[in-house]
Amino acid sequence: MDTIALNTALPLSVTQEAMWVTWQFDPAKWEHVVPIALEVEGELELPRLRAAVAQLLERHPALLGRVVRRDEDVYLDWSGTSPQSVPVIERTLRCSREEALAAARVPFDLAAGPLARFEVLSGPDWTLLLITVHHITIDGASTPVLLDDLRRAYAGEQLPPAETLVPLAEHARRSRAAADGASGEPLRAYWREALGALPAARPLPTGTDRADAPLGLAVDAELTGRLRELARANRATYFIVTLGALFVALHHHTGSADLVVSAPYHGRDAPELKHRVGFFVNVLPFRQRIRPTDRYTDLLRELRTTVRDGLRQGALPLPSILRSAGLLGPDGRQQTHQVVFEYWDSRVDGGLDVFDFKMTGEHGTCSMRMHDAMDVPDYRLTVMLNERSDGNRMLWKDADGTVGEARTAALARDYLSVLADMVAAPERTLAEAVALLPKVAVRQKAAARVALPGLPAASPETLAAVAAVWTEVLRVPDLAPEDTFFGIGGHSLLAPPLLARLKERLGVKLTVRNLFERPSLGEVASMVDDARRRAAQASPVPRSEQGDGAGVTAGDTFPASRFQEAIWLAERLDPAHARYHIPLSWRVRGAVDPARLRAALARLTERHEILRTRFVDRDGRLVQEIGAPWQPEPATFNGGPAQWFEQAAADFRPADGRLIAAALGTGADGEQVLALCVHHLVLDGESVPLLLRELDRCYRAEQLPPAPQYRELVQSQQSGAGRELAAADVEHRAAALAGAPSTVGPERLTPGAPSGTVALPLAADLAERLRDAQVSQFTILATALAATLHRWSGQSDLTFGVPLADRAGGDFAEVLGPCLNTVVLRSQCAPGTTVGELLRETRERVLDAFDHRSAPFDELVRRLRPARTAGRTPYLDCLLNSVGTTGWSTALGDADLVSLDHELRDEGANKFGLTVTFGSHGERLLGTLAYRGGYLEPGAAALAEDLARLLNHFHDLGDEPVFGHRAPEES
Repeated sequence: MDTIALNTALPLSVTQEAMWVTWQFDPAKWEHVVPIALEVEGELELPRLRAAVAQLLERHPALLGRVVRRDEDVYLDWSGTSPQSVPVIERTLRCSREEALAAARVPFDLAAGPLARFEVLSGPDWTLLLITVHHITIDGASTPVLLDDLRRAYAGEQLPPAETLVPLAEHARRSRAAADGASGEPLRAYWREALGALPAARPLPTGTDRADAPLGLAVDAELTGRLRELARANRATYFIVTLGALFVALHHHTGSADLVVSAPYHGRDAPELKHRVGFFVNVLPFRQRIRPTDRYTDLLRELRTTVRDGLRQGALPLPSILRSAGLLGPDGRQQTHQVVFEYWDSRVDGGLDVFDFKMTGEHGTCSMRMHDAMDVPDYRLTVMLNERSDGNRMLWKDADGTVGEARTAALARDYLSVLADMVAAPERTLAEAVALLPKVAVRQKAAARVALPGLPAASPETLAAVAAVWTEVLRVPDLAPEDTFFGIGGHSLLAPPLLARLKERLGVKLTVRNLFERPSLGEVASMVDDARRRAAQASPVPRSEQGDGAGVTAGDTFPASRFQEAIWLAERLDPAHARYHIPLSWRVRGAVDPARLRAALARLTERHEILRTRFVDRDGRLVQEIGAPWQPEPATFNGGPAQWFEQAAADFRPADGRLIAAALGTGADGEQVLALCVHHLVLDGESVPLLLRELDRCYRAEQLPPAPQYRELVQSQQSGAGRELAAADVEHRAAALAGAPSTVGPERLTPGAPSGTVALPLAADLAERLRDAQVSQFTILATALAATLHRWSGQSDLTFGVPLADRAGGDFAEVLGPCLNTVVLRSQCAPGTTVGELLRETRERVLDAFDHRSAPFDELVRRLRPARTAGRTPYLDCLLNSVGTTGWSTALGDADLVSLDHELRDEGANKFGLTVTFGSHGERLLGTLAYRGGYLEPGAAALAEDLARLLNHFHDLGDEPVFGHRAPEES
């Protein structure tokens, strides 16, 4: 081995071999690839750069290597290669830096090599030198050495020849001896004890709002100085103080008092490795217990001992540490691979500052500034603290997108708060410190796998992928396979976006019926595996090729959607009742800056064409005309936004193309309130969470990819395939509704009677009572309403409508705009039908209607040709509206927005005879019954009470007949 090592090959260390094994399982994975992106200011001399790179490769030939197996050993081998194997490639691009860097994310073939790439990327107004290297050849501490050699060679210096490989081979030998030999037993014993008896994992909650880029934060220079003083006073290091603050912040966000945070250890114990390019780093899992009565100073002293002892035993490779402590498999990773804290002083030993240095050539000097590191480590969250010549900077990276942008930002905010509090009150107890932080929702659940009848257990990979989708849609973290869709807050109106996201991410199309029949996470994952095995997925609905908005300019027109046409026509025919605006308001925790809000709104209208679209009558048909970007000007109000909503709605003119308004004022309690008023022509309820995410990103002034546009959805619906789907669904639904009555209740309306709204007296714990593993909450609500209508009207056959989003088969889940269609539900009830029997029948009808949601309501009415009654819309005497407000409370910059729309203001309340609206506020289910004048008055209160009593006792009434039944009085 020594002869080989002294020539053209090196044995791999234990950690390097672990990387190689990971790569074999997933060669396309970006993990373990290190991109070094350098912004170039000045003229980069390419011939000089190519000569410098050739010298660099001569001095560090491992960059030319590939991974080979010889007998029982694995080597990094570069025999038969030369510096010409790695050319410097020049590319001229017409895109942003971010897009260029994303496009350059090409994994390496470890079996073929070489393991480094050098590219010069030139954009319209930028130039990048991109050096991409596989982690198996270098670690973070190698980067300054590598770049300093490149700088010197570019300046014309002759680099020394390649150094002897013996110290590198000895490092690999020592790592194997520590992992498997007798010399490593003391190390293994230490880590067994240090990580023994860990409690059940309480990982970071899972977020739904994946960040597009890492979150970068500057650390105040004054704060840094005071943190160093605190470290000296407690005989600690700056690293220990900053790590201690991270433990406190993580304790606050996970609820765990026994935490593991990993940190890289340079691994250069031998002096001859100190300035070598190679992979020597190890990652050490540090465990810290958080005791409420401990003070900051107690925490620092204990953590100082923990870190000191861990570093002394740091020669044991991480795979061996985990094996020694029994932390293997998915459960072990839950414990140890949540967070890694990387501390990097770019000015170590007075060498090159990689974040800002010069490269001097024959014709001038270039300034080189390194972008924030973009490597993707094997941890859910990476927290990097860089000490730089231009000040300290932190980088928070949600590497695999499971923590979520909002949670990551909240963690970063709380971390900086802890740092400031540490220096202000070092003797404060940890319980007092945590109490000062904003409250966060912490939900933890023990993970377990379940065997499912009729289907084999899902693979771990599929289970994890499906869980990630559930978390995105339902906003519930830490899911277990036995969790059911309905048991964690899902309902029928959330089923379509969930299934659409599964189709988008996993390529498998499941139906609403599939989800209702097998509602647990494990069962859905098993169905995904089964569908993949059978290759029974449906073809997607074709989409427009113009997803980035290319070629669309102000003045371009396209047809309106059916939903928009219906709203436009209703407003023209009945302006007294047809007030189609959506009022939204939030209590602000923190503060929203008016100037930043104004800029965010301007960017929002620029990104989304629908928010700058005019609605114009062309020969009796409604068309949409894209307008130029515009600047919404936030208004102000005092005492609440009610009057402002009315004025904003009155000011809307569809032909103007300015159908969103904003206001920032104070509520009745004096707190800041943010209000938005949006016309239904450009928004529906399902789009509200997306609108908020986009507003937050614009408020933060983030770099964002092009947004998908509403016109694409309309084009898809009106394409040949879209029309075929709609026609098939109309045919199916027309057959299901054949012979059904088009009205409910009295034949004649009482003229001049007032309209109104009454609250449903629902039990405080009703939402908890209605959770059922096999029946959705929506199905129960629909059954209760149907039973109430049967008794009230005396009809054995009736219909009512349900607004439902139709996003072209789910291909347009992220499109901002109104996508509602009205689905008609039919209920038939014989004299002896019980509530339980009606529930089962309603469930089937709900599934059928939702699976054929693409049947346009107006076409369905034309196909059925019901008798018309003045003042009434066929099949819509009653509307059941389930408002999903998940994601309506969110963040805007550093402020938290708490939705005030649980009050169920329904601007469409009096458009139909009855509108029954349900929504949630926290854990509570709320409901209202609104009625139109002449349809239901004065019996509205009695009908509302009857519906509420039926719901409050629903599970006790399965054997009771629908007709003639009256629910028991409330106790």
